Amino acid sequence: MSSKKRKIEPLLISCNWADCSAKCISDWELNSHITEHLEALNPDCDAIYKCVWGSCEFNTKCLTQIQRHIYYHGYYNALLVQGKYECDINPSIPKCCGPARICDKIPELKSNFNCEWTDCERTFVSIVEFQDHIVQHASFEYEIQKSPDDERPKIQCNWIFCNKQMDNKYRLIEHIRTHSNKKQVACFHCGELFRTKTTLFDHLRRQSDNNTNKYQCAQCFKFFAVEKLLRSHMVKHVYCYKCNMCDMTCSSASALATHIRYRHLKDKPFKCVECEYRCVRESDLNQHVQLVHTKEVHRCEEPGCNYTVRTYQSLRRHYLEVHENTPFIYICHCCDKPFKNGKSLSVHLIKKHDYQLPSGHKRFTYRVDENGYYRLETTRIESLEVTEQILTPNLFEMSNETTQDSNCYEIVLKTNKQRNAEQRIVVSNDGTDVQPIGEIVISLPTLDDV
Repeated sequence: MSSKKRKIEPLLISCNWADCSAKCISDWELNSHITEHLEALNPDCDAIYKCVWGSCEFNTKCLTQIQRHIYYHGYYNALLVQGKYECDINPSIPKCCGPARICDKIPELKSNFNCEWTDCERTFVSIVEFQDHIVQHASFEYEIQKSPDDERPKIQCNWIFCNKQMDNKYRLIEHIRTHSNKKQVACFHCGELFRTKTTLFDHLRRQSDNNTNKYQCAQCFKFFAVEKLLRSHMVKHVYCYKCNMCDMTCSSASALATHIRYRHLKDKPFKCVECEYRCVRESDLNQHVQLVHTKEVHRCEEPGCNYTVRTYQSLRRHYLEVHENTPFIYICHCCDKPFKNGKSLSVHLIKKHDYQLPSGHKRFTYRVDENGYYRLETTRIESLEVTEQILTPNLFEMSNETTQDSNCYEIVLKTNKQRNAEQRIVVSNDGTDVQPIGEIVISLPTLDDV
């Protein structure tokens, strides 16, 4: 059998307005066809406009809102057809195992679609017209910014609060669609929308019934159906944000912001009205009030259990440990001694095994191993940029042992401040990686030293 994909002609897009049987060859043609239907709606301040698209039960008193809603139906129909087409010409992609859609998933559209390109204040009732309009901005911007000698400079996006520069017109068009949340396809079975056909295929592959469990994350042991999904997931384990005031690294900008607010800023804007307690976030204040100033308790709902506790987190831990028989067990990776919580294990590591916290860190990090136990995280994967910020040029040297064919090199941090303080960082030099990453083994004693 030939390995070539069987070419299937794209399906026509149907108009589902009441008894209309029209079929269109594009979303733009369907949009124009819907306009003809909508022109028959007469403005009436006392009227209730009911959606007549398929089995949709939406209704409103606002004429503009019903127009926005029905235009989106046409846009959604085109995405379903495109999604079905992509799956038909790629028969190796597994089928969707999720609940089948009953009707179109139309979001609540409370306002018109606003173009936020600099000096453009146009608004649109039709999402198809809106998406087409912003593409015209990208194309026109290309013509403005290209030089007379036909050189292709970087083209700047002029969407509000965005000054990103793209290499060419097509990248700018793709980029500007992210501002308008443009979708390209929808899953014909469950109706979910996706920005590209690749994300649609990922949606189909990652479902539990389709997961082959062939690729496993070495950090959290989660399984993935294809290598691409694993590689995308691994980015979540990369610490690519470094604090400018210490050596703490974080995996996200929000985590870094939280670290700075708690560790380096003195501002505590939230104050308890019952006492002098002040805190950084409103959630901290709510927790304080619940623990200190209220008598509210959470009760275990299992029959025959009278356990009560102040916090929901403690109740959940109780339920898992007592009723689900899944206790949180922390194991010392040096001597295999078990502990009930991470705080006790941290004290044990410091007092019994002479461990010290890595620079910038206020606590040890524990990660679930393949057996379900919590063990000390001894390896942190950090971006090359972060690694270079931590290791200044006068503190490290490149290893000369790497060969031309090697796909990695080693950085050795030279320091004698404490026992076993030498850190070895293996940095990938593979050009196919999304970004080079460094694997840092933090300063910890080995089993032979214990």
